[in-house]
Amino acid sequence: MGETHNSVTDMALAYAEQAVTLAREYQANLDYSERSLTDVEAILAKLSQTSPQGDLTETCKIWGSYLGEVVRRRFGGEWSIDTYPGKEFATLTLNLGGSKLFPSMKIHRRLTQGGGENIWLFYEMVKARLETVPGGRVQ
Repeated sequence: MGETHNSVTDMALAYAEQAVTLAREYQANLDYSERSLTDVEAILAKLSQTSPQGDLTETCKIWGSYLGEVVRRRFGGEWSIDTYPGKEFATLTLNLGGSKLFPSMKIHRRLTQGGGENIWLFYEMVKARLETVPGGRVQ
């Protein structure tokens, strides 16, 4: 398709594929569709109730990359590593027409702050913005 891959994109895709593999342990078959995010939300709800297995940062990268890939495949965008606003660290970032999404940070909030940070509702909000704003830009 003429899509150029850089090392950040390759890394995000590899993390997203880890999410697909891990989801099978929860009887979920992730296919990068919008609806698959309801399965991701259910998995994250279970993960948030247990002590995270392994490294929380790694867990956030895996599920965040999957979330970001669903958005990217639907609306386009480019992966990069950018500094999170107001923080001193860099994180996986999805650049969408001048706006930035930080999906790994969203996963971190979901796992540490609970159901109020629902991934499906977050996606619905992003989708509504991208579909209603001329040029597909998130304000």
